[in-house]
Amino acid sequence: MTLENNTQNISHLFNEKFRKYEEKLVAFLLDISQIKRVNPKISIISSYLLIHEKLTQKELKELTGFSMGSISTLLSVMTGTEAFKKERIIHTHTYTYSFSGNLEDLTTKGYEIALSSFSSFERFLKNKKKELNILIEQSKEGAEHLSQRIEELLESFEIYENLFPMLTRSPNNGTTKEYSLEGLILIKTKKQEAKKIKFDPEIYMIEDDMINQLAASPMFASRDPMFIRILGYFMTRKYLTQNRLKRITGLSTGKISEEINMLLKNGLIEKVNVSDKGKITYGAESAGKMLLKFSRSVLYRMANWDDELQNMRSELEDNRIKLESLNGYSRIYQINKYLLDTISNYKRLMDMLDIILKS
Repeated sequence: MTLENNTQNISHLFNEKFRKYEEKLVAFLLDISQIKRVNPKISIISSYLLIHEKLTQKELKELTGFSMGSISTLLSVMTGTEAFKKERIIHTHTYTYSFSGNLEDLTTKGYEIALSSFSSFERFLKNKKKELNILIEQSKEGAEHLSQRIEELLESFEIYENLFPMLTRSPNNGTTKEYSLEGLILIKTKKQEAKKIKFDPEIYMIEDDMINQLAASPMFASRDPMFIRILGYFMTRKYLTQNRLKRITGLSTGKISEEINMLLKNGLIEKVNVSDKGKITYGAESAGKMLLKFSRSVLYRMANWDDELQNMRSELEDNRIKLESLNGYSRIYQINKYLLDTISNYKRLMDMLDIILKS
């Protein structure tokens, strides 16, 4: 998605000299949102709120080119979460919108929201595992398989719960050696034939509950719901064909193919079998590993922007004398520094995930 080009005559925000930096920051944040499968319009609005701190709906319309109706609807969704807030300007009927908390706290707050989501989903899965244990005793088809997939997810949650607190500490030398990853491993999954997994009706109901819970989680609330469902079905079923996904989701062949290619590109699934007639079966080896690889793909995409953001910092510092008195310099520089620090932090997380995924 591209930004609509109608921001040339905005005088109430930053000096025009910072427009290229502003657009570069929005492009970076939009690029990251695309791999995370966040609604692109929400990403653009949140990017401008991050850069400008507080904005009215009118200002957001000028910056984004979106209609007032779209902006109002999207802001209602965004302020329904803990990440954003809405405040009325005194003696007016106008509201400003902003992120909750300070810029420096956003990453920590993101970790806290993620951990809270994992904790809630973990409790939910443990309860479902108890239900499945009863169904395993009743020899219900698919109960043991789904129980195993839940166990794999719980393993990944334990890894996240150990890794995130590490990232709130300041590293001494930027390496992973100062952190103990002992015990943070994924248990090898059982080998099984790449075939269609059959569930009894009770198991389908538990699967539906799992996928609905995943989609409702704060981790995925603003993301493409169809992508989350497909991700969820690979977590539960392990093996799927495009035709099978089409029947389950009701999506078009083109949309299914697009999502499959995205999952393949990011290493979340792989081709595990090709029949004599060319029918491809795709598989996710471990439900937990799939979730970790999804995080890793986002971190890798962020790391690819490091050089461009470093170049931006150099330009800002080289031209400090000419620019620092102009409206926008300090905030653009502050955002740039925050993103570079965040990328540095996330590179450490990526290194730790690589160790775990290869162990």
